[in-house]
Amino acid sequence: MDQKDNFLGRWLDNKLTAEEKISFERSKEFLAYQDILKTLDNIKKPEFDVEAAYKKQLLYNKEAKKSIQQKKVIQLKTWLYSAAAVALLLIGLKVFIFTDVIEATQIAESKTISLPDTSTVTLNALSSITYNSKAFKKNRIIKLQGEAFFKVAKGSQFTVETDKGSVTVLGTQFDVNSYDDTFIIRCFEGKVKVVSGIDSTTLIAGKGVRLDDTNKLSTVAVNGSTPLWINGKSNFSKESLKNVIAELQRYYEIEIKTENIDLTRLYSGSFVHDDLENALLSVFDPMDIIYNFTNSKVVVLSNQ
Repeated sequence: MDQKDNFLGRWLDNKLTAEEKISFERSKEFLAYQDILKTLDNIKKPEFDVEAAYKKQLLYNKEAKKSIQQKKVIQLKTWLYSAAAVALLLIGLKVFIFTDVIEATQIAESKTISLPDTSTVTLNALSSITYNSKAFKKNRIIKLQGEAFFKVAKGSQFTVETDKGSVTVLGTQFDVNSYDDTFIIRCFEGKVKVVSGIDSTTLIAGKGVRLDDTNKLSTVAVNGSTPLWINGKSNFSKESLKNVIAELQRYYEIEIKTENIDLTRLYSGSFVHDDLENALLSVFDPMDIIYNFTNSKVVVLSNQ
């Protein structure tokens, strides 16, 4: 095959010897190859501009490269946007979570916390506060769950936020009780502004309010210079038995079972935080309710 190809190549280039040429022209194959050559001669040969073709190839390569780069840029941008979003999220978490301080108490525990502005907060049992330590001096906002007594240093506006309302002061002493469905504010010094829903009021020392069943702020009495719980005693004035029992369970590690007990009854009185038997007697004896221990942690109530 290689010899034949070489022969045809030499024929086309007119490089055959005289003997080879005569012998080839007398062969049957010669007529066939002549027909092929005639057909090729009738076909218009395309004009081929080498320089134009080269430029076109360069342009193609450039566009192809650009397309690849664009894809890479799009992919890179997508990755960068994702990375930036993650970075912003982490920064946000650092700013809004990692700089947040959470203080909390357990059953029968109370503690006093010093804030960055020298204000102090005394937490009652099973209570917590959250605030941003980094921004607190400029933006004095505290979120409260449970109950706390505040001694606020003079300065910018100081706000205590709860699920049921907020208390705003400049410099004063006050108590906020936001346990469960309770919202009671007592002012012991200075002035406080209380806002709950569309209702609001300003309290002076010796005055207090609570959110009643109609979601209105009604007046409550304030006695002494600090809340009684600071000194280990809980005091109630016409408080529902349900809330009183909840208070007992905050100071003593017990479960109080209340089957067939009317929890809407109102209780006025007090109980101590360091003597369970005394506390149970103080609450249930005046209400003619019998209590029995089924074990050291469970108390069952029944009517007399």
